[in-house]
Amino acid sequence: MSELPLLMVLLGGSMTLMVAYLGFAFWRDPVKGMAFATHRPEGLPQVMVNRYFVIMMMIGGSLYYGRPEVVAFSFAVTGIGPLHDAWIYYRAGQSYQKHLIPAMLSAIVAVWALTIYSNAGAV
Repeated sequence: MSELPLLMVLLGGSMTLMVAYLGFAFWRDPVKGMAFATHRPEGLPQVMVNRYFVIMMMIGGSLYYGRPEVVAFSFAVTGIGPLHDAWIYYRAGQSYQKHLIPAMLSAIVAVWALTIYSNAGAV
């Protein structure tokens, strides 16, 4: 982190806190979270299109970048979403396998990338 300019860290940290605040807002009270984020239920399919393409660009970009530690981090983080979705649907007694599969595949890629990173002698 010491290589990053201070302003970048401050702005990036502010964005991180804003996203965390939205997450907690939705967690505590989904209706108030929707209102605060100015999302509308009828717009959620388009919002999901955006989210899936953003995730695709992030993991695709990490693969293109080619650093195993970046690949491991990207896939570990993006695998949390489908794992959480699978847990939600499992608890509700609904089909969850379509969500569990990408979570498992993300975990496999993350562990594989970490193995490559470790075997390369990196510390």
